[in-house]
Amino acid sequence: MANLISYFTKNDVLSAREGLEVYDFTGNSMTFVQNCVQRFREAYISEEKLEEIILKSKKTTRKDAIERRLPQKTTNKAGDFGEILSYYLWTETFASDANICPMKIRWKEHPDMPSHLVDVILLKRVDEDNACPDDKMYTIESKVWASKMKEPHSSLTDALNDAVKDKTERAAKTIPYLVTQYERDDEYTLADQIRRFGDPVNYPYIKEHFAIAIVESNQSNDHITNFDKSLQAAHTNIPVYLLPIADLKNIYNQLYIDILDN
Repeated sequence: MANLISYFTKNDVLSAREGLEVYDFTGNSMTFVQNCVQRFREAYISEEKLEEIILKSKKTTRKDAIERRLPQKTTNKAGDFGEILSYYLWTETFASDANICPMKIRWKEHPDMPSHLVDVILLKRVDEDNACPDDKMYTIESKVWASKMKEPHSSLTDALNDAVKDKTERAAKTIPYLVTQYERDDEYTLADQIRRFGDPVNYPYIKEHFAIAIVESNQSNDHITNFDKSLQAAHTNIPVYLLPIADLKNIYNQLYIDILDN
């Protein structure tokens, strides 16, 4: 399967003018959905877990096991779409060196509830046995906007605001959360690997924080115009990405239909 970034083309002119990382959707929407189906289903439940459930339960079908994990509300489908797409864009492209990549959506208590703390967190351990200053943490805060704008609004501002919260507080809180979740999953080696990131004072490492807004393409100019430029100027060390996608709502709605059909 091709990396999902292949469906996007960087808009160098707009990126330079606005101080953003703008990637226009230039692929085929039907092919894009087809290429997302397996990846997105994996974000909710692994193939191994599906097989285990079907083997041990007399009344659960594959489709039922998947459906119970998918959001039903449109707003939650949008939110999950943004988080999962961001997860794959970074693991496959912008943070491909990360070797600890938690799929946090698997741990949601209810499919129509948001996942806890940082949207996406990815970690790189250089050495499994020793903390290294070249170890790295990536966090990504995503916002999706596909509705009509009734008043001035910018998902760029929303994403950057939350990315600042990730940097100042939520990333630190996410580390013990990850440790606990992996312990619950009996993944003790991963839990031990992640503990290293809980003490950046005595064992420093590299931190990179990102914000991304995924928006309906015919409203992208409004999101740029309404972007809080003073906030952007105050946090130039947090790159802000803009992904305009035409027919965005229909794309993610169709994706969730196809996840069940496949």
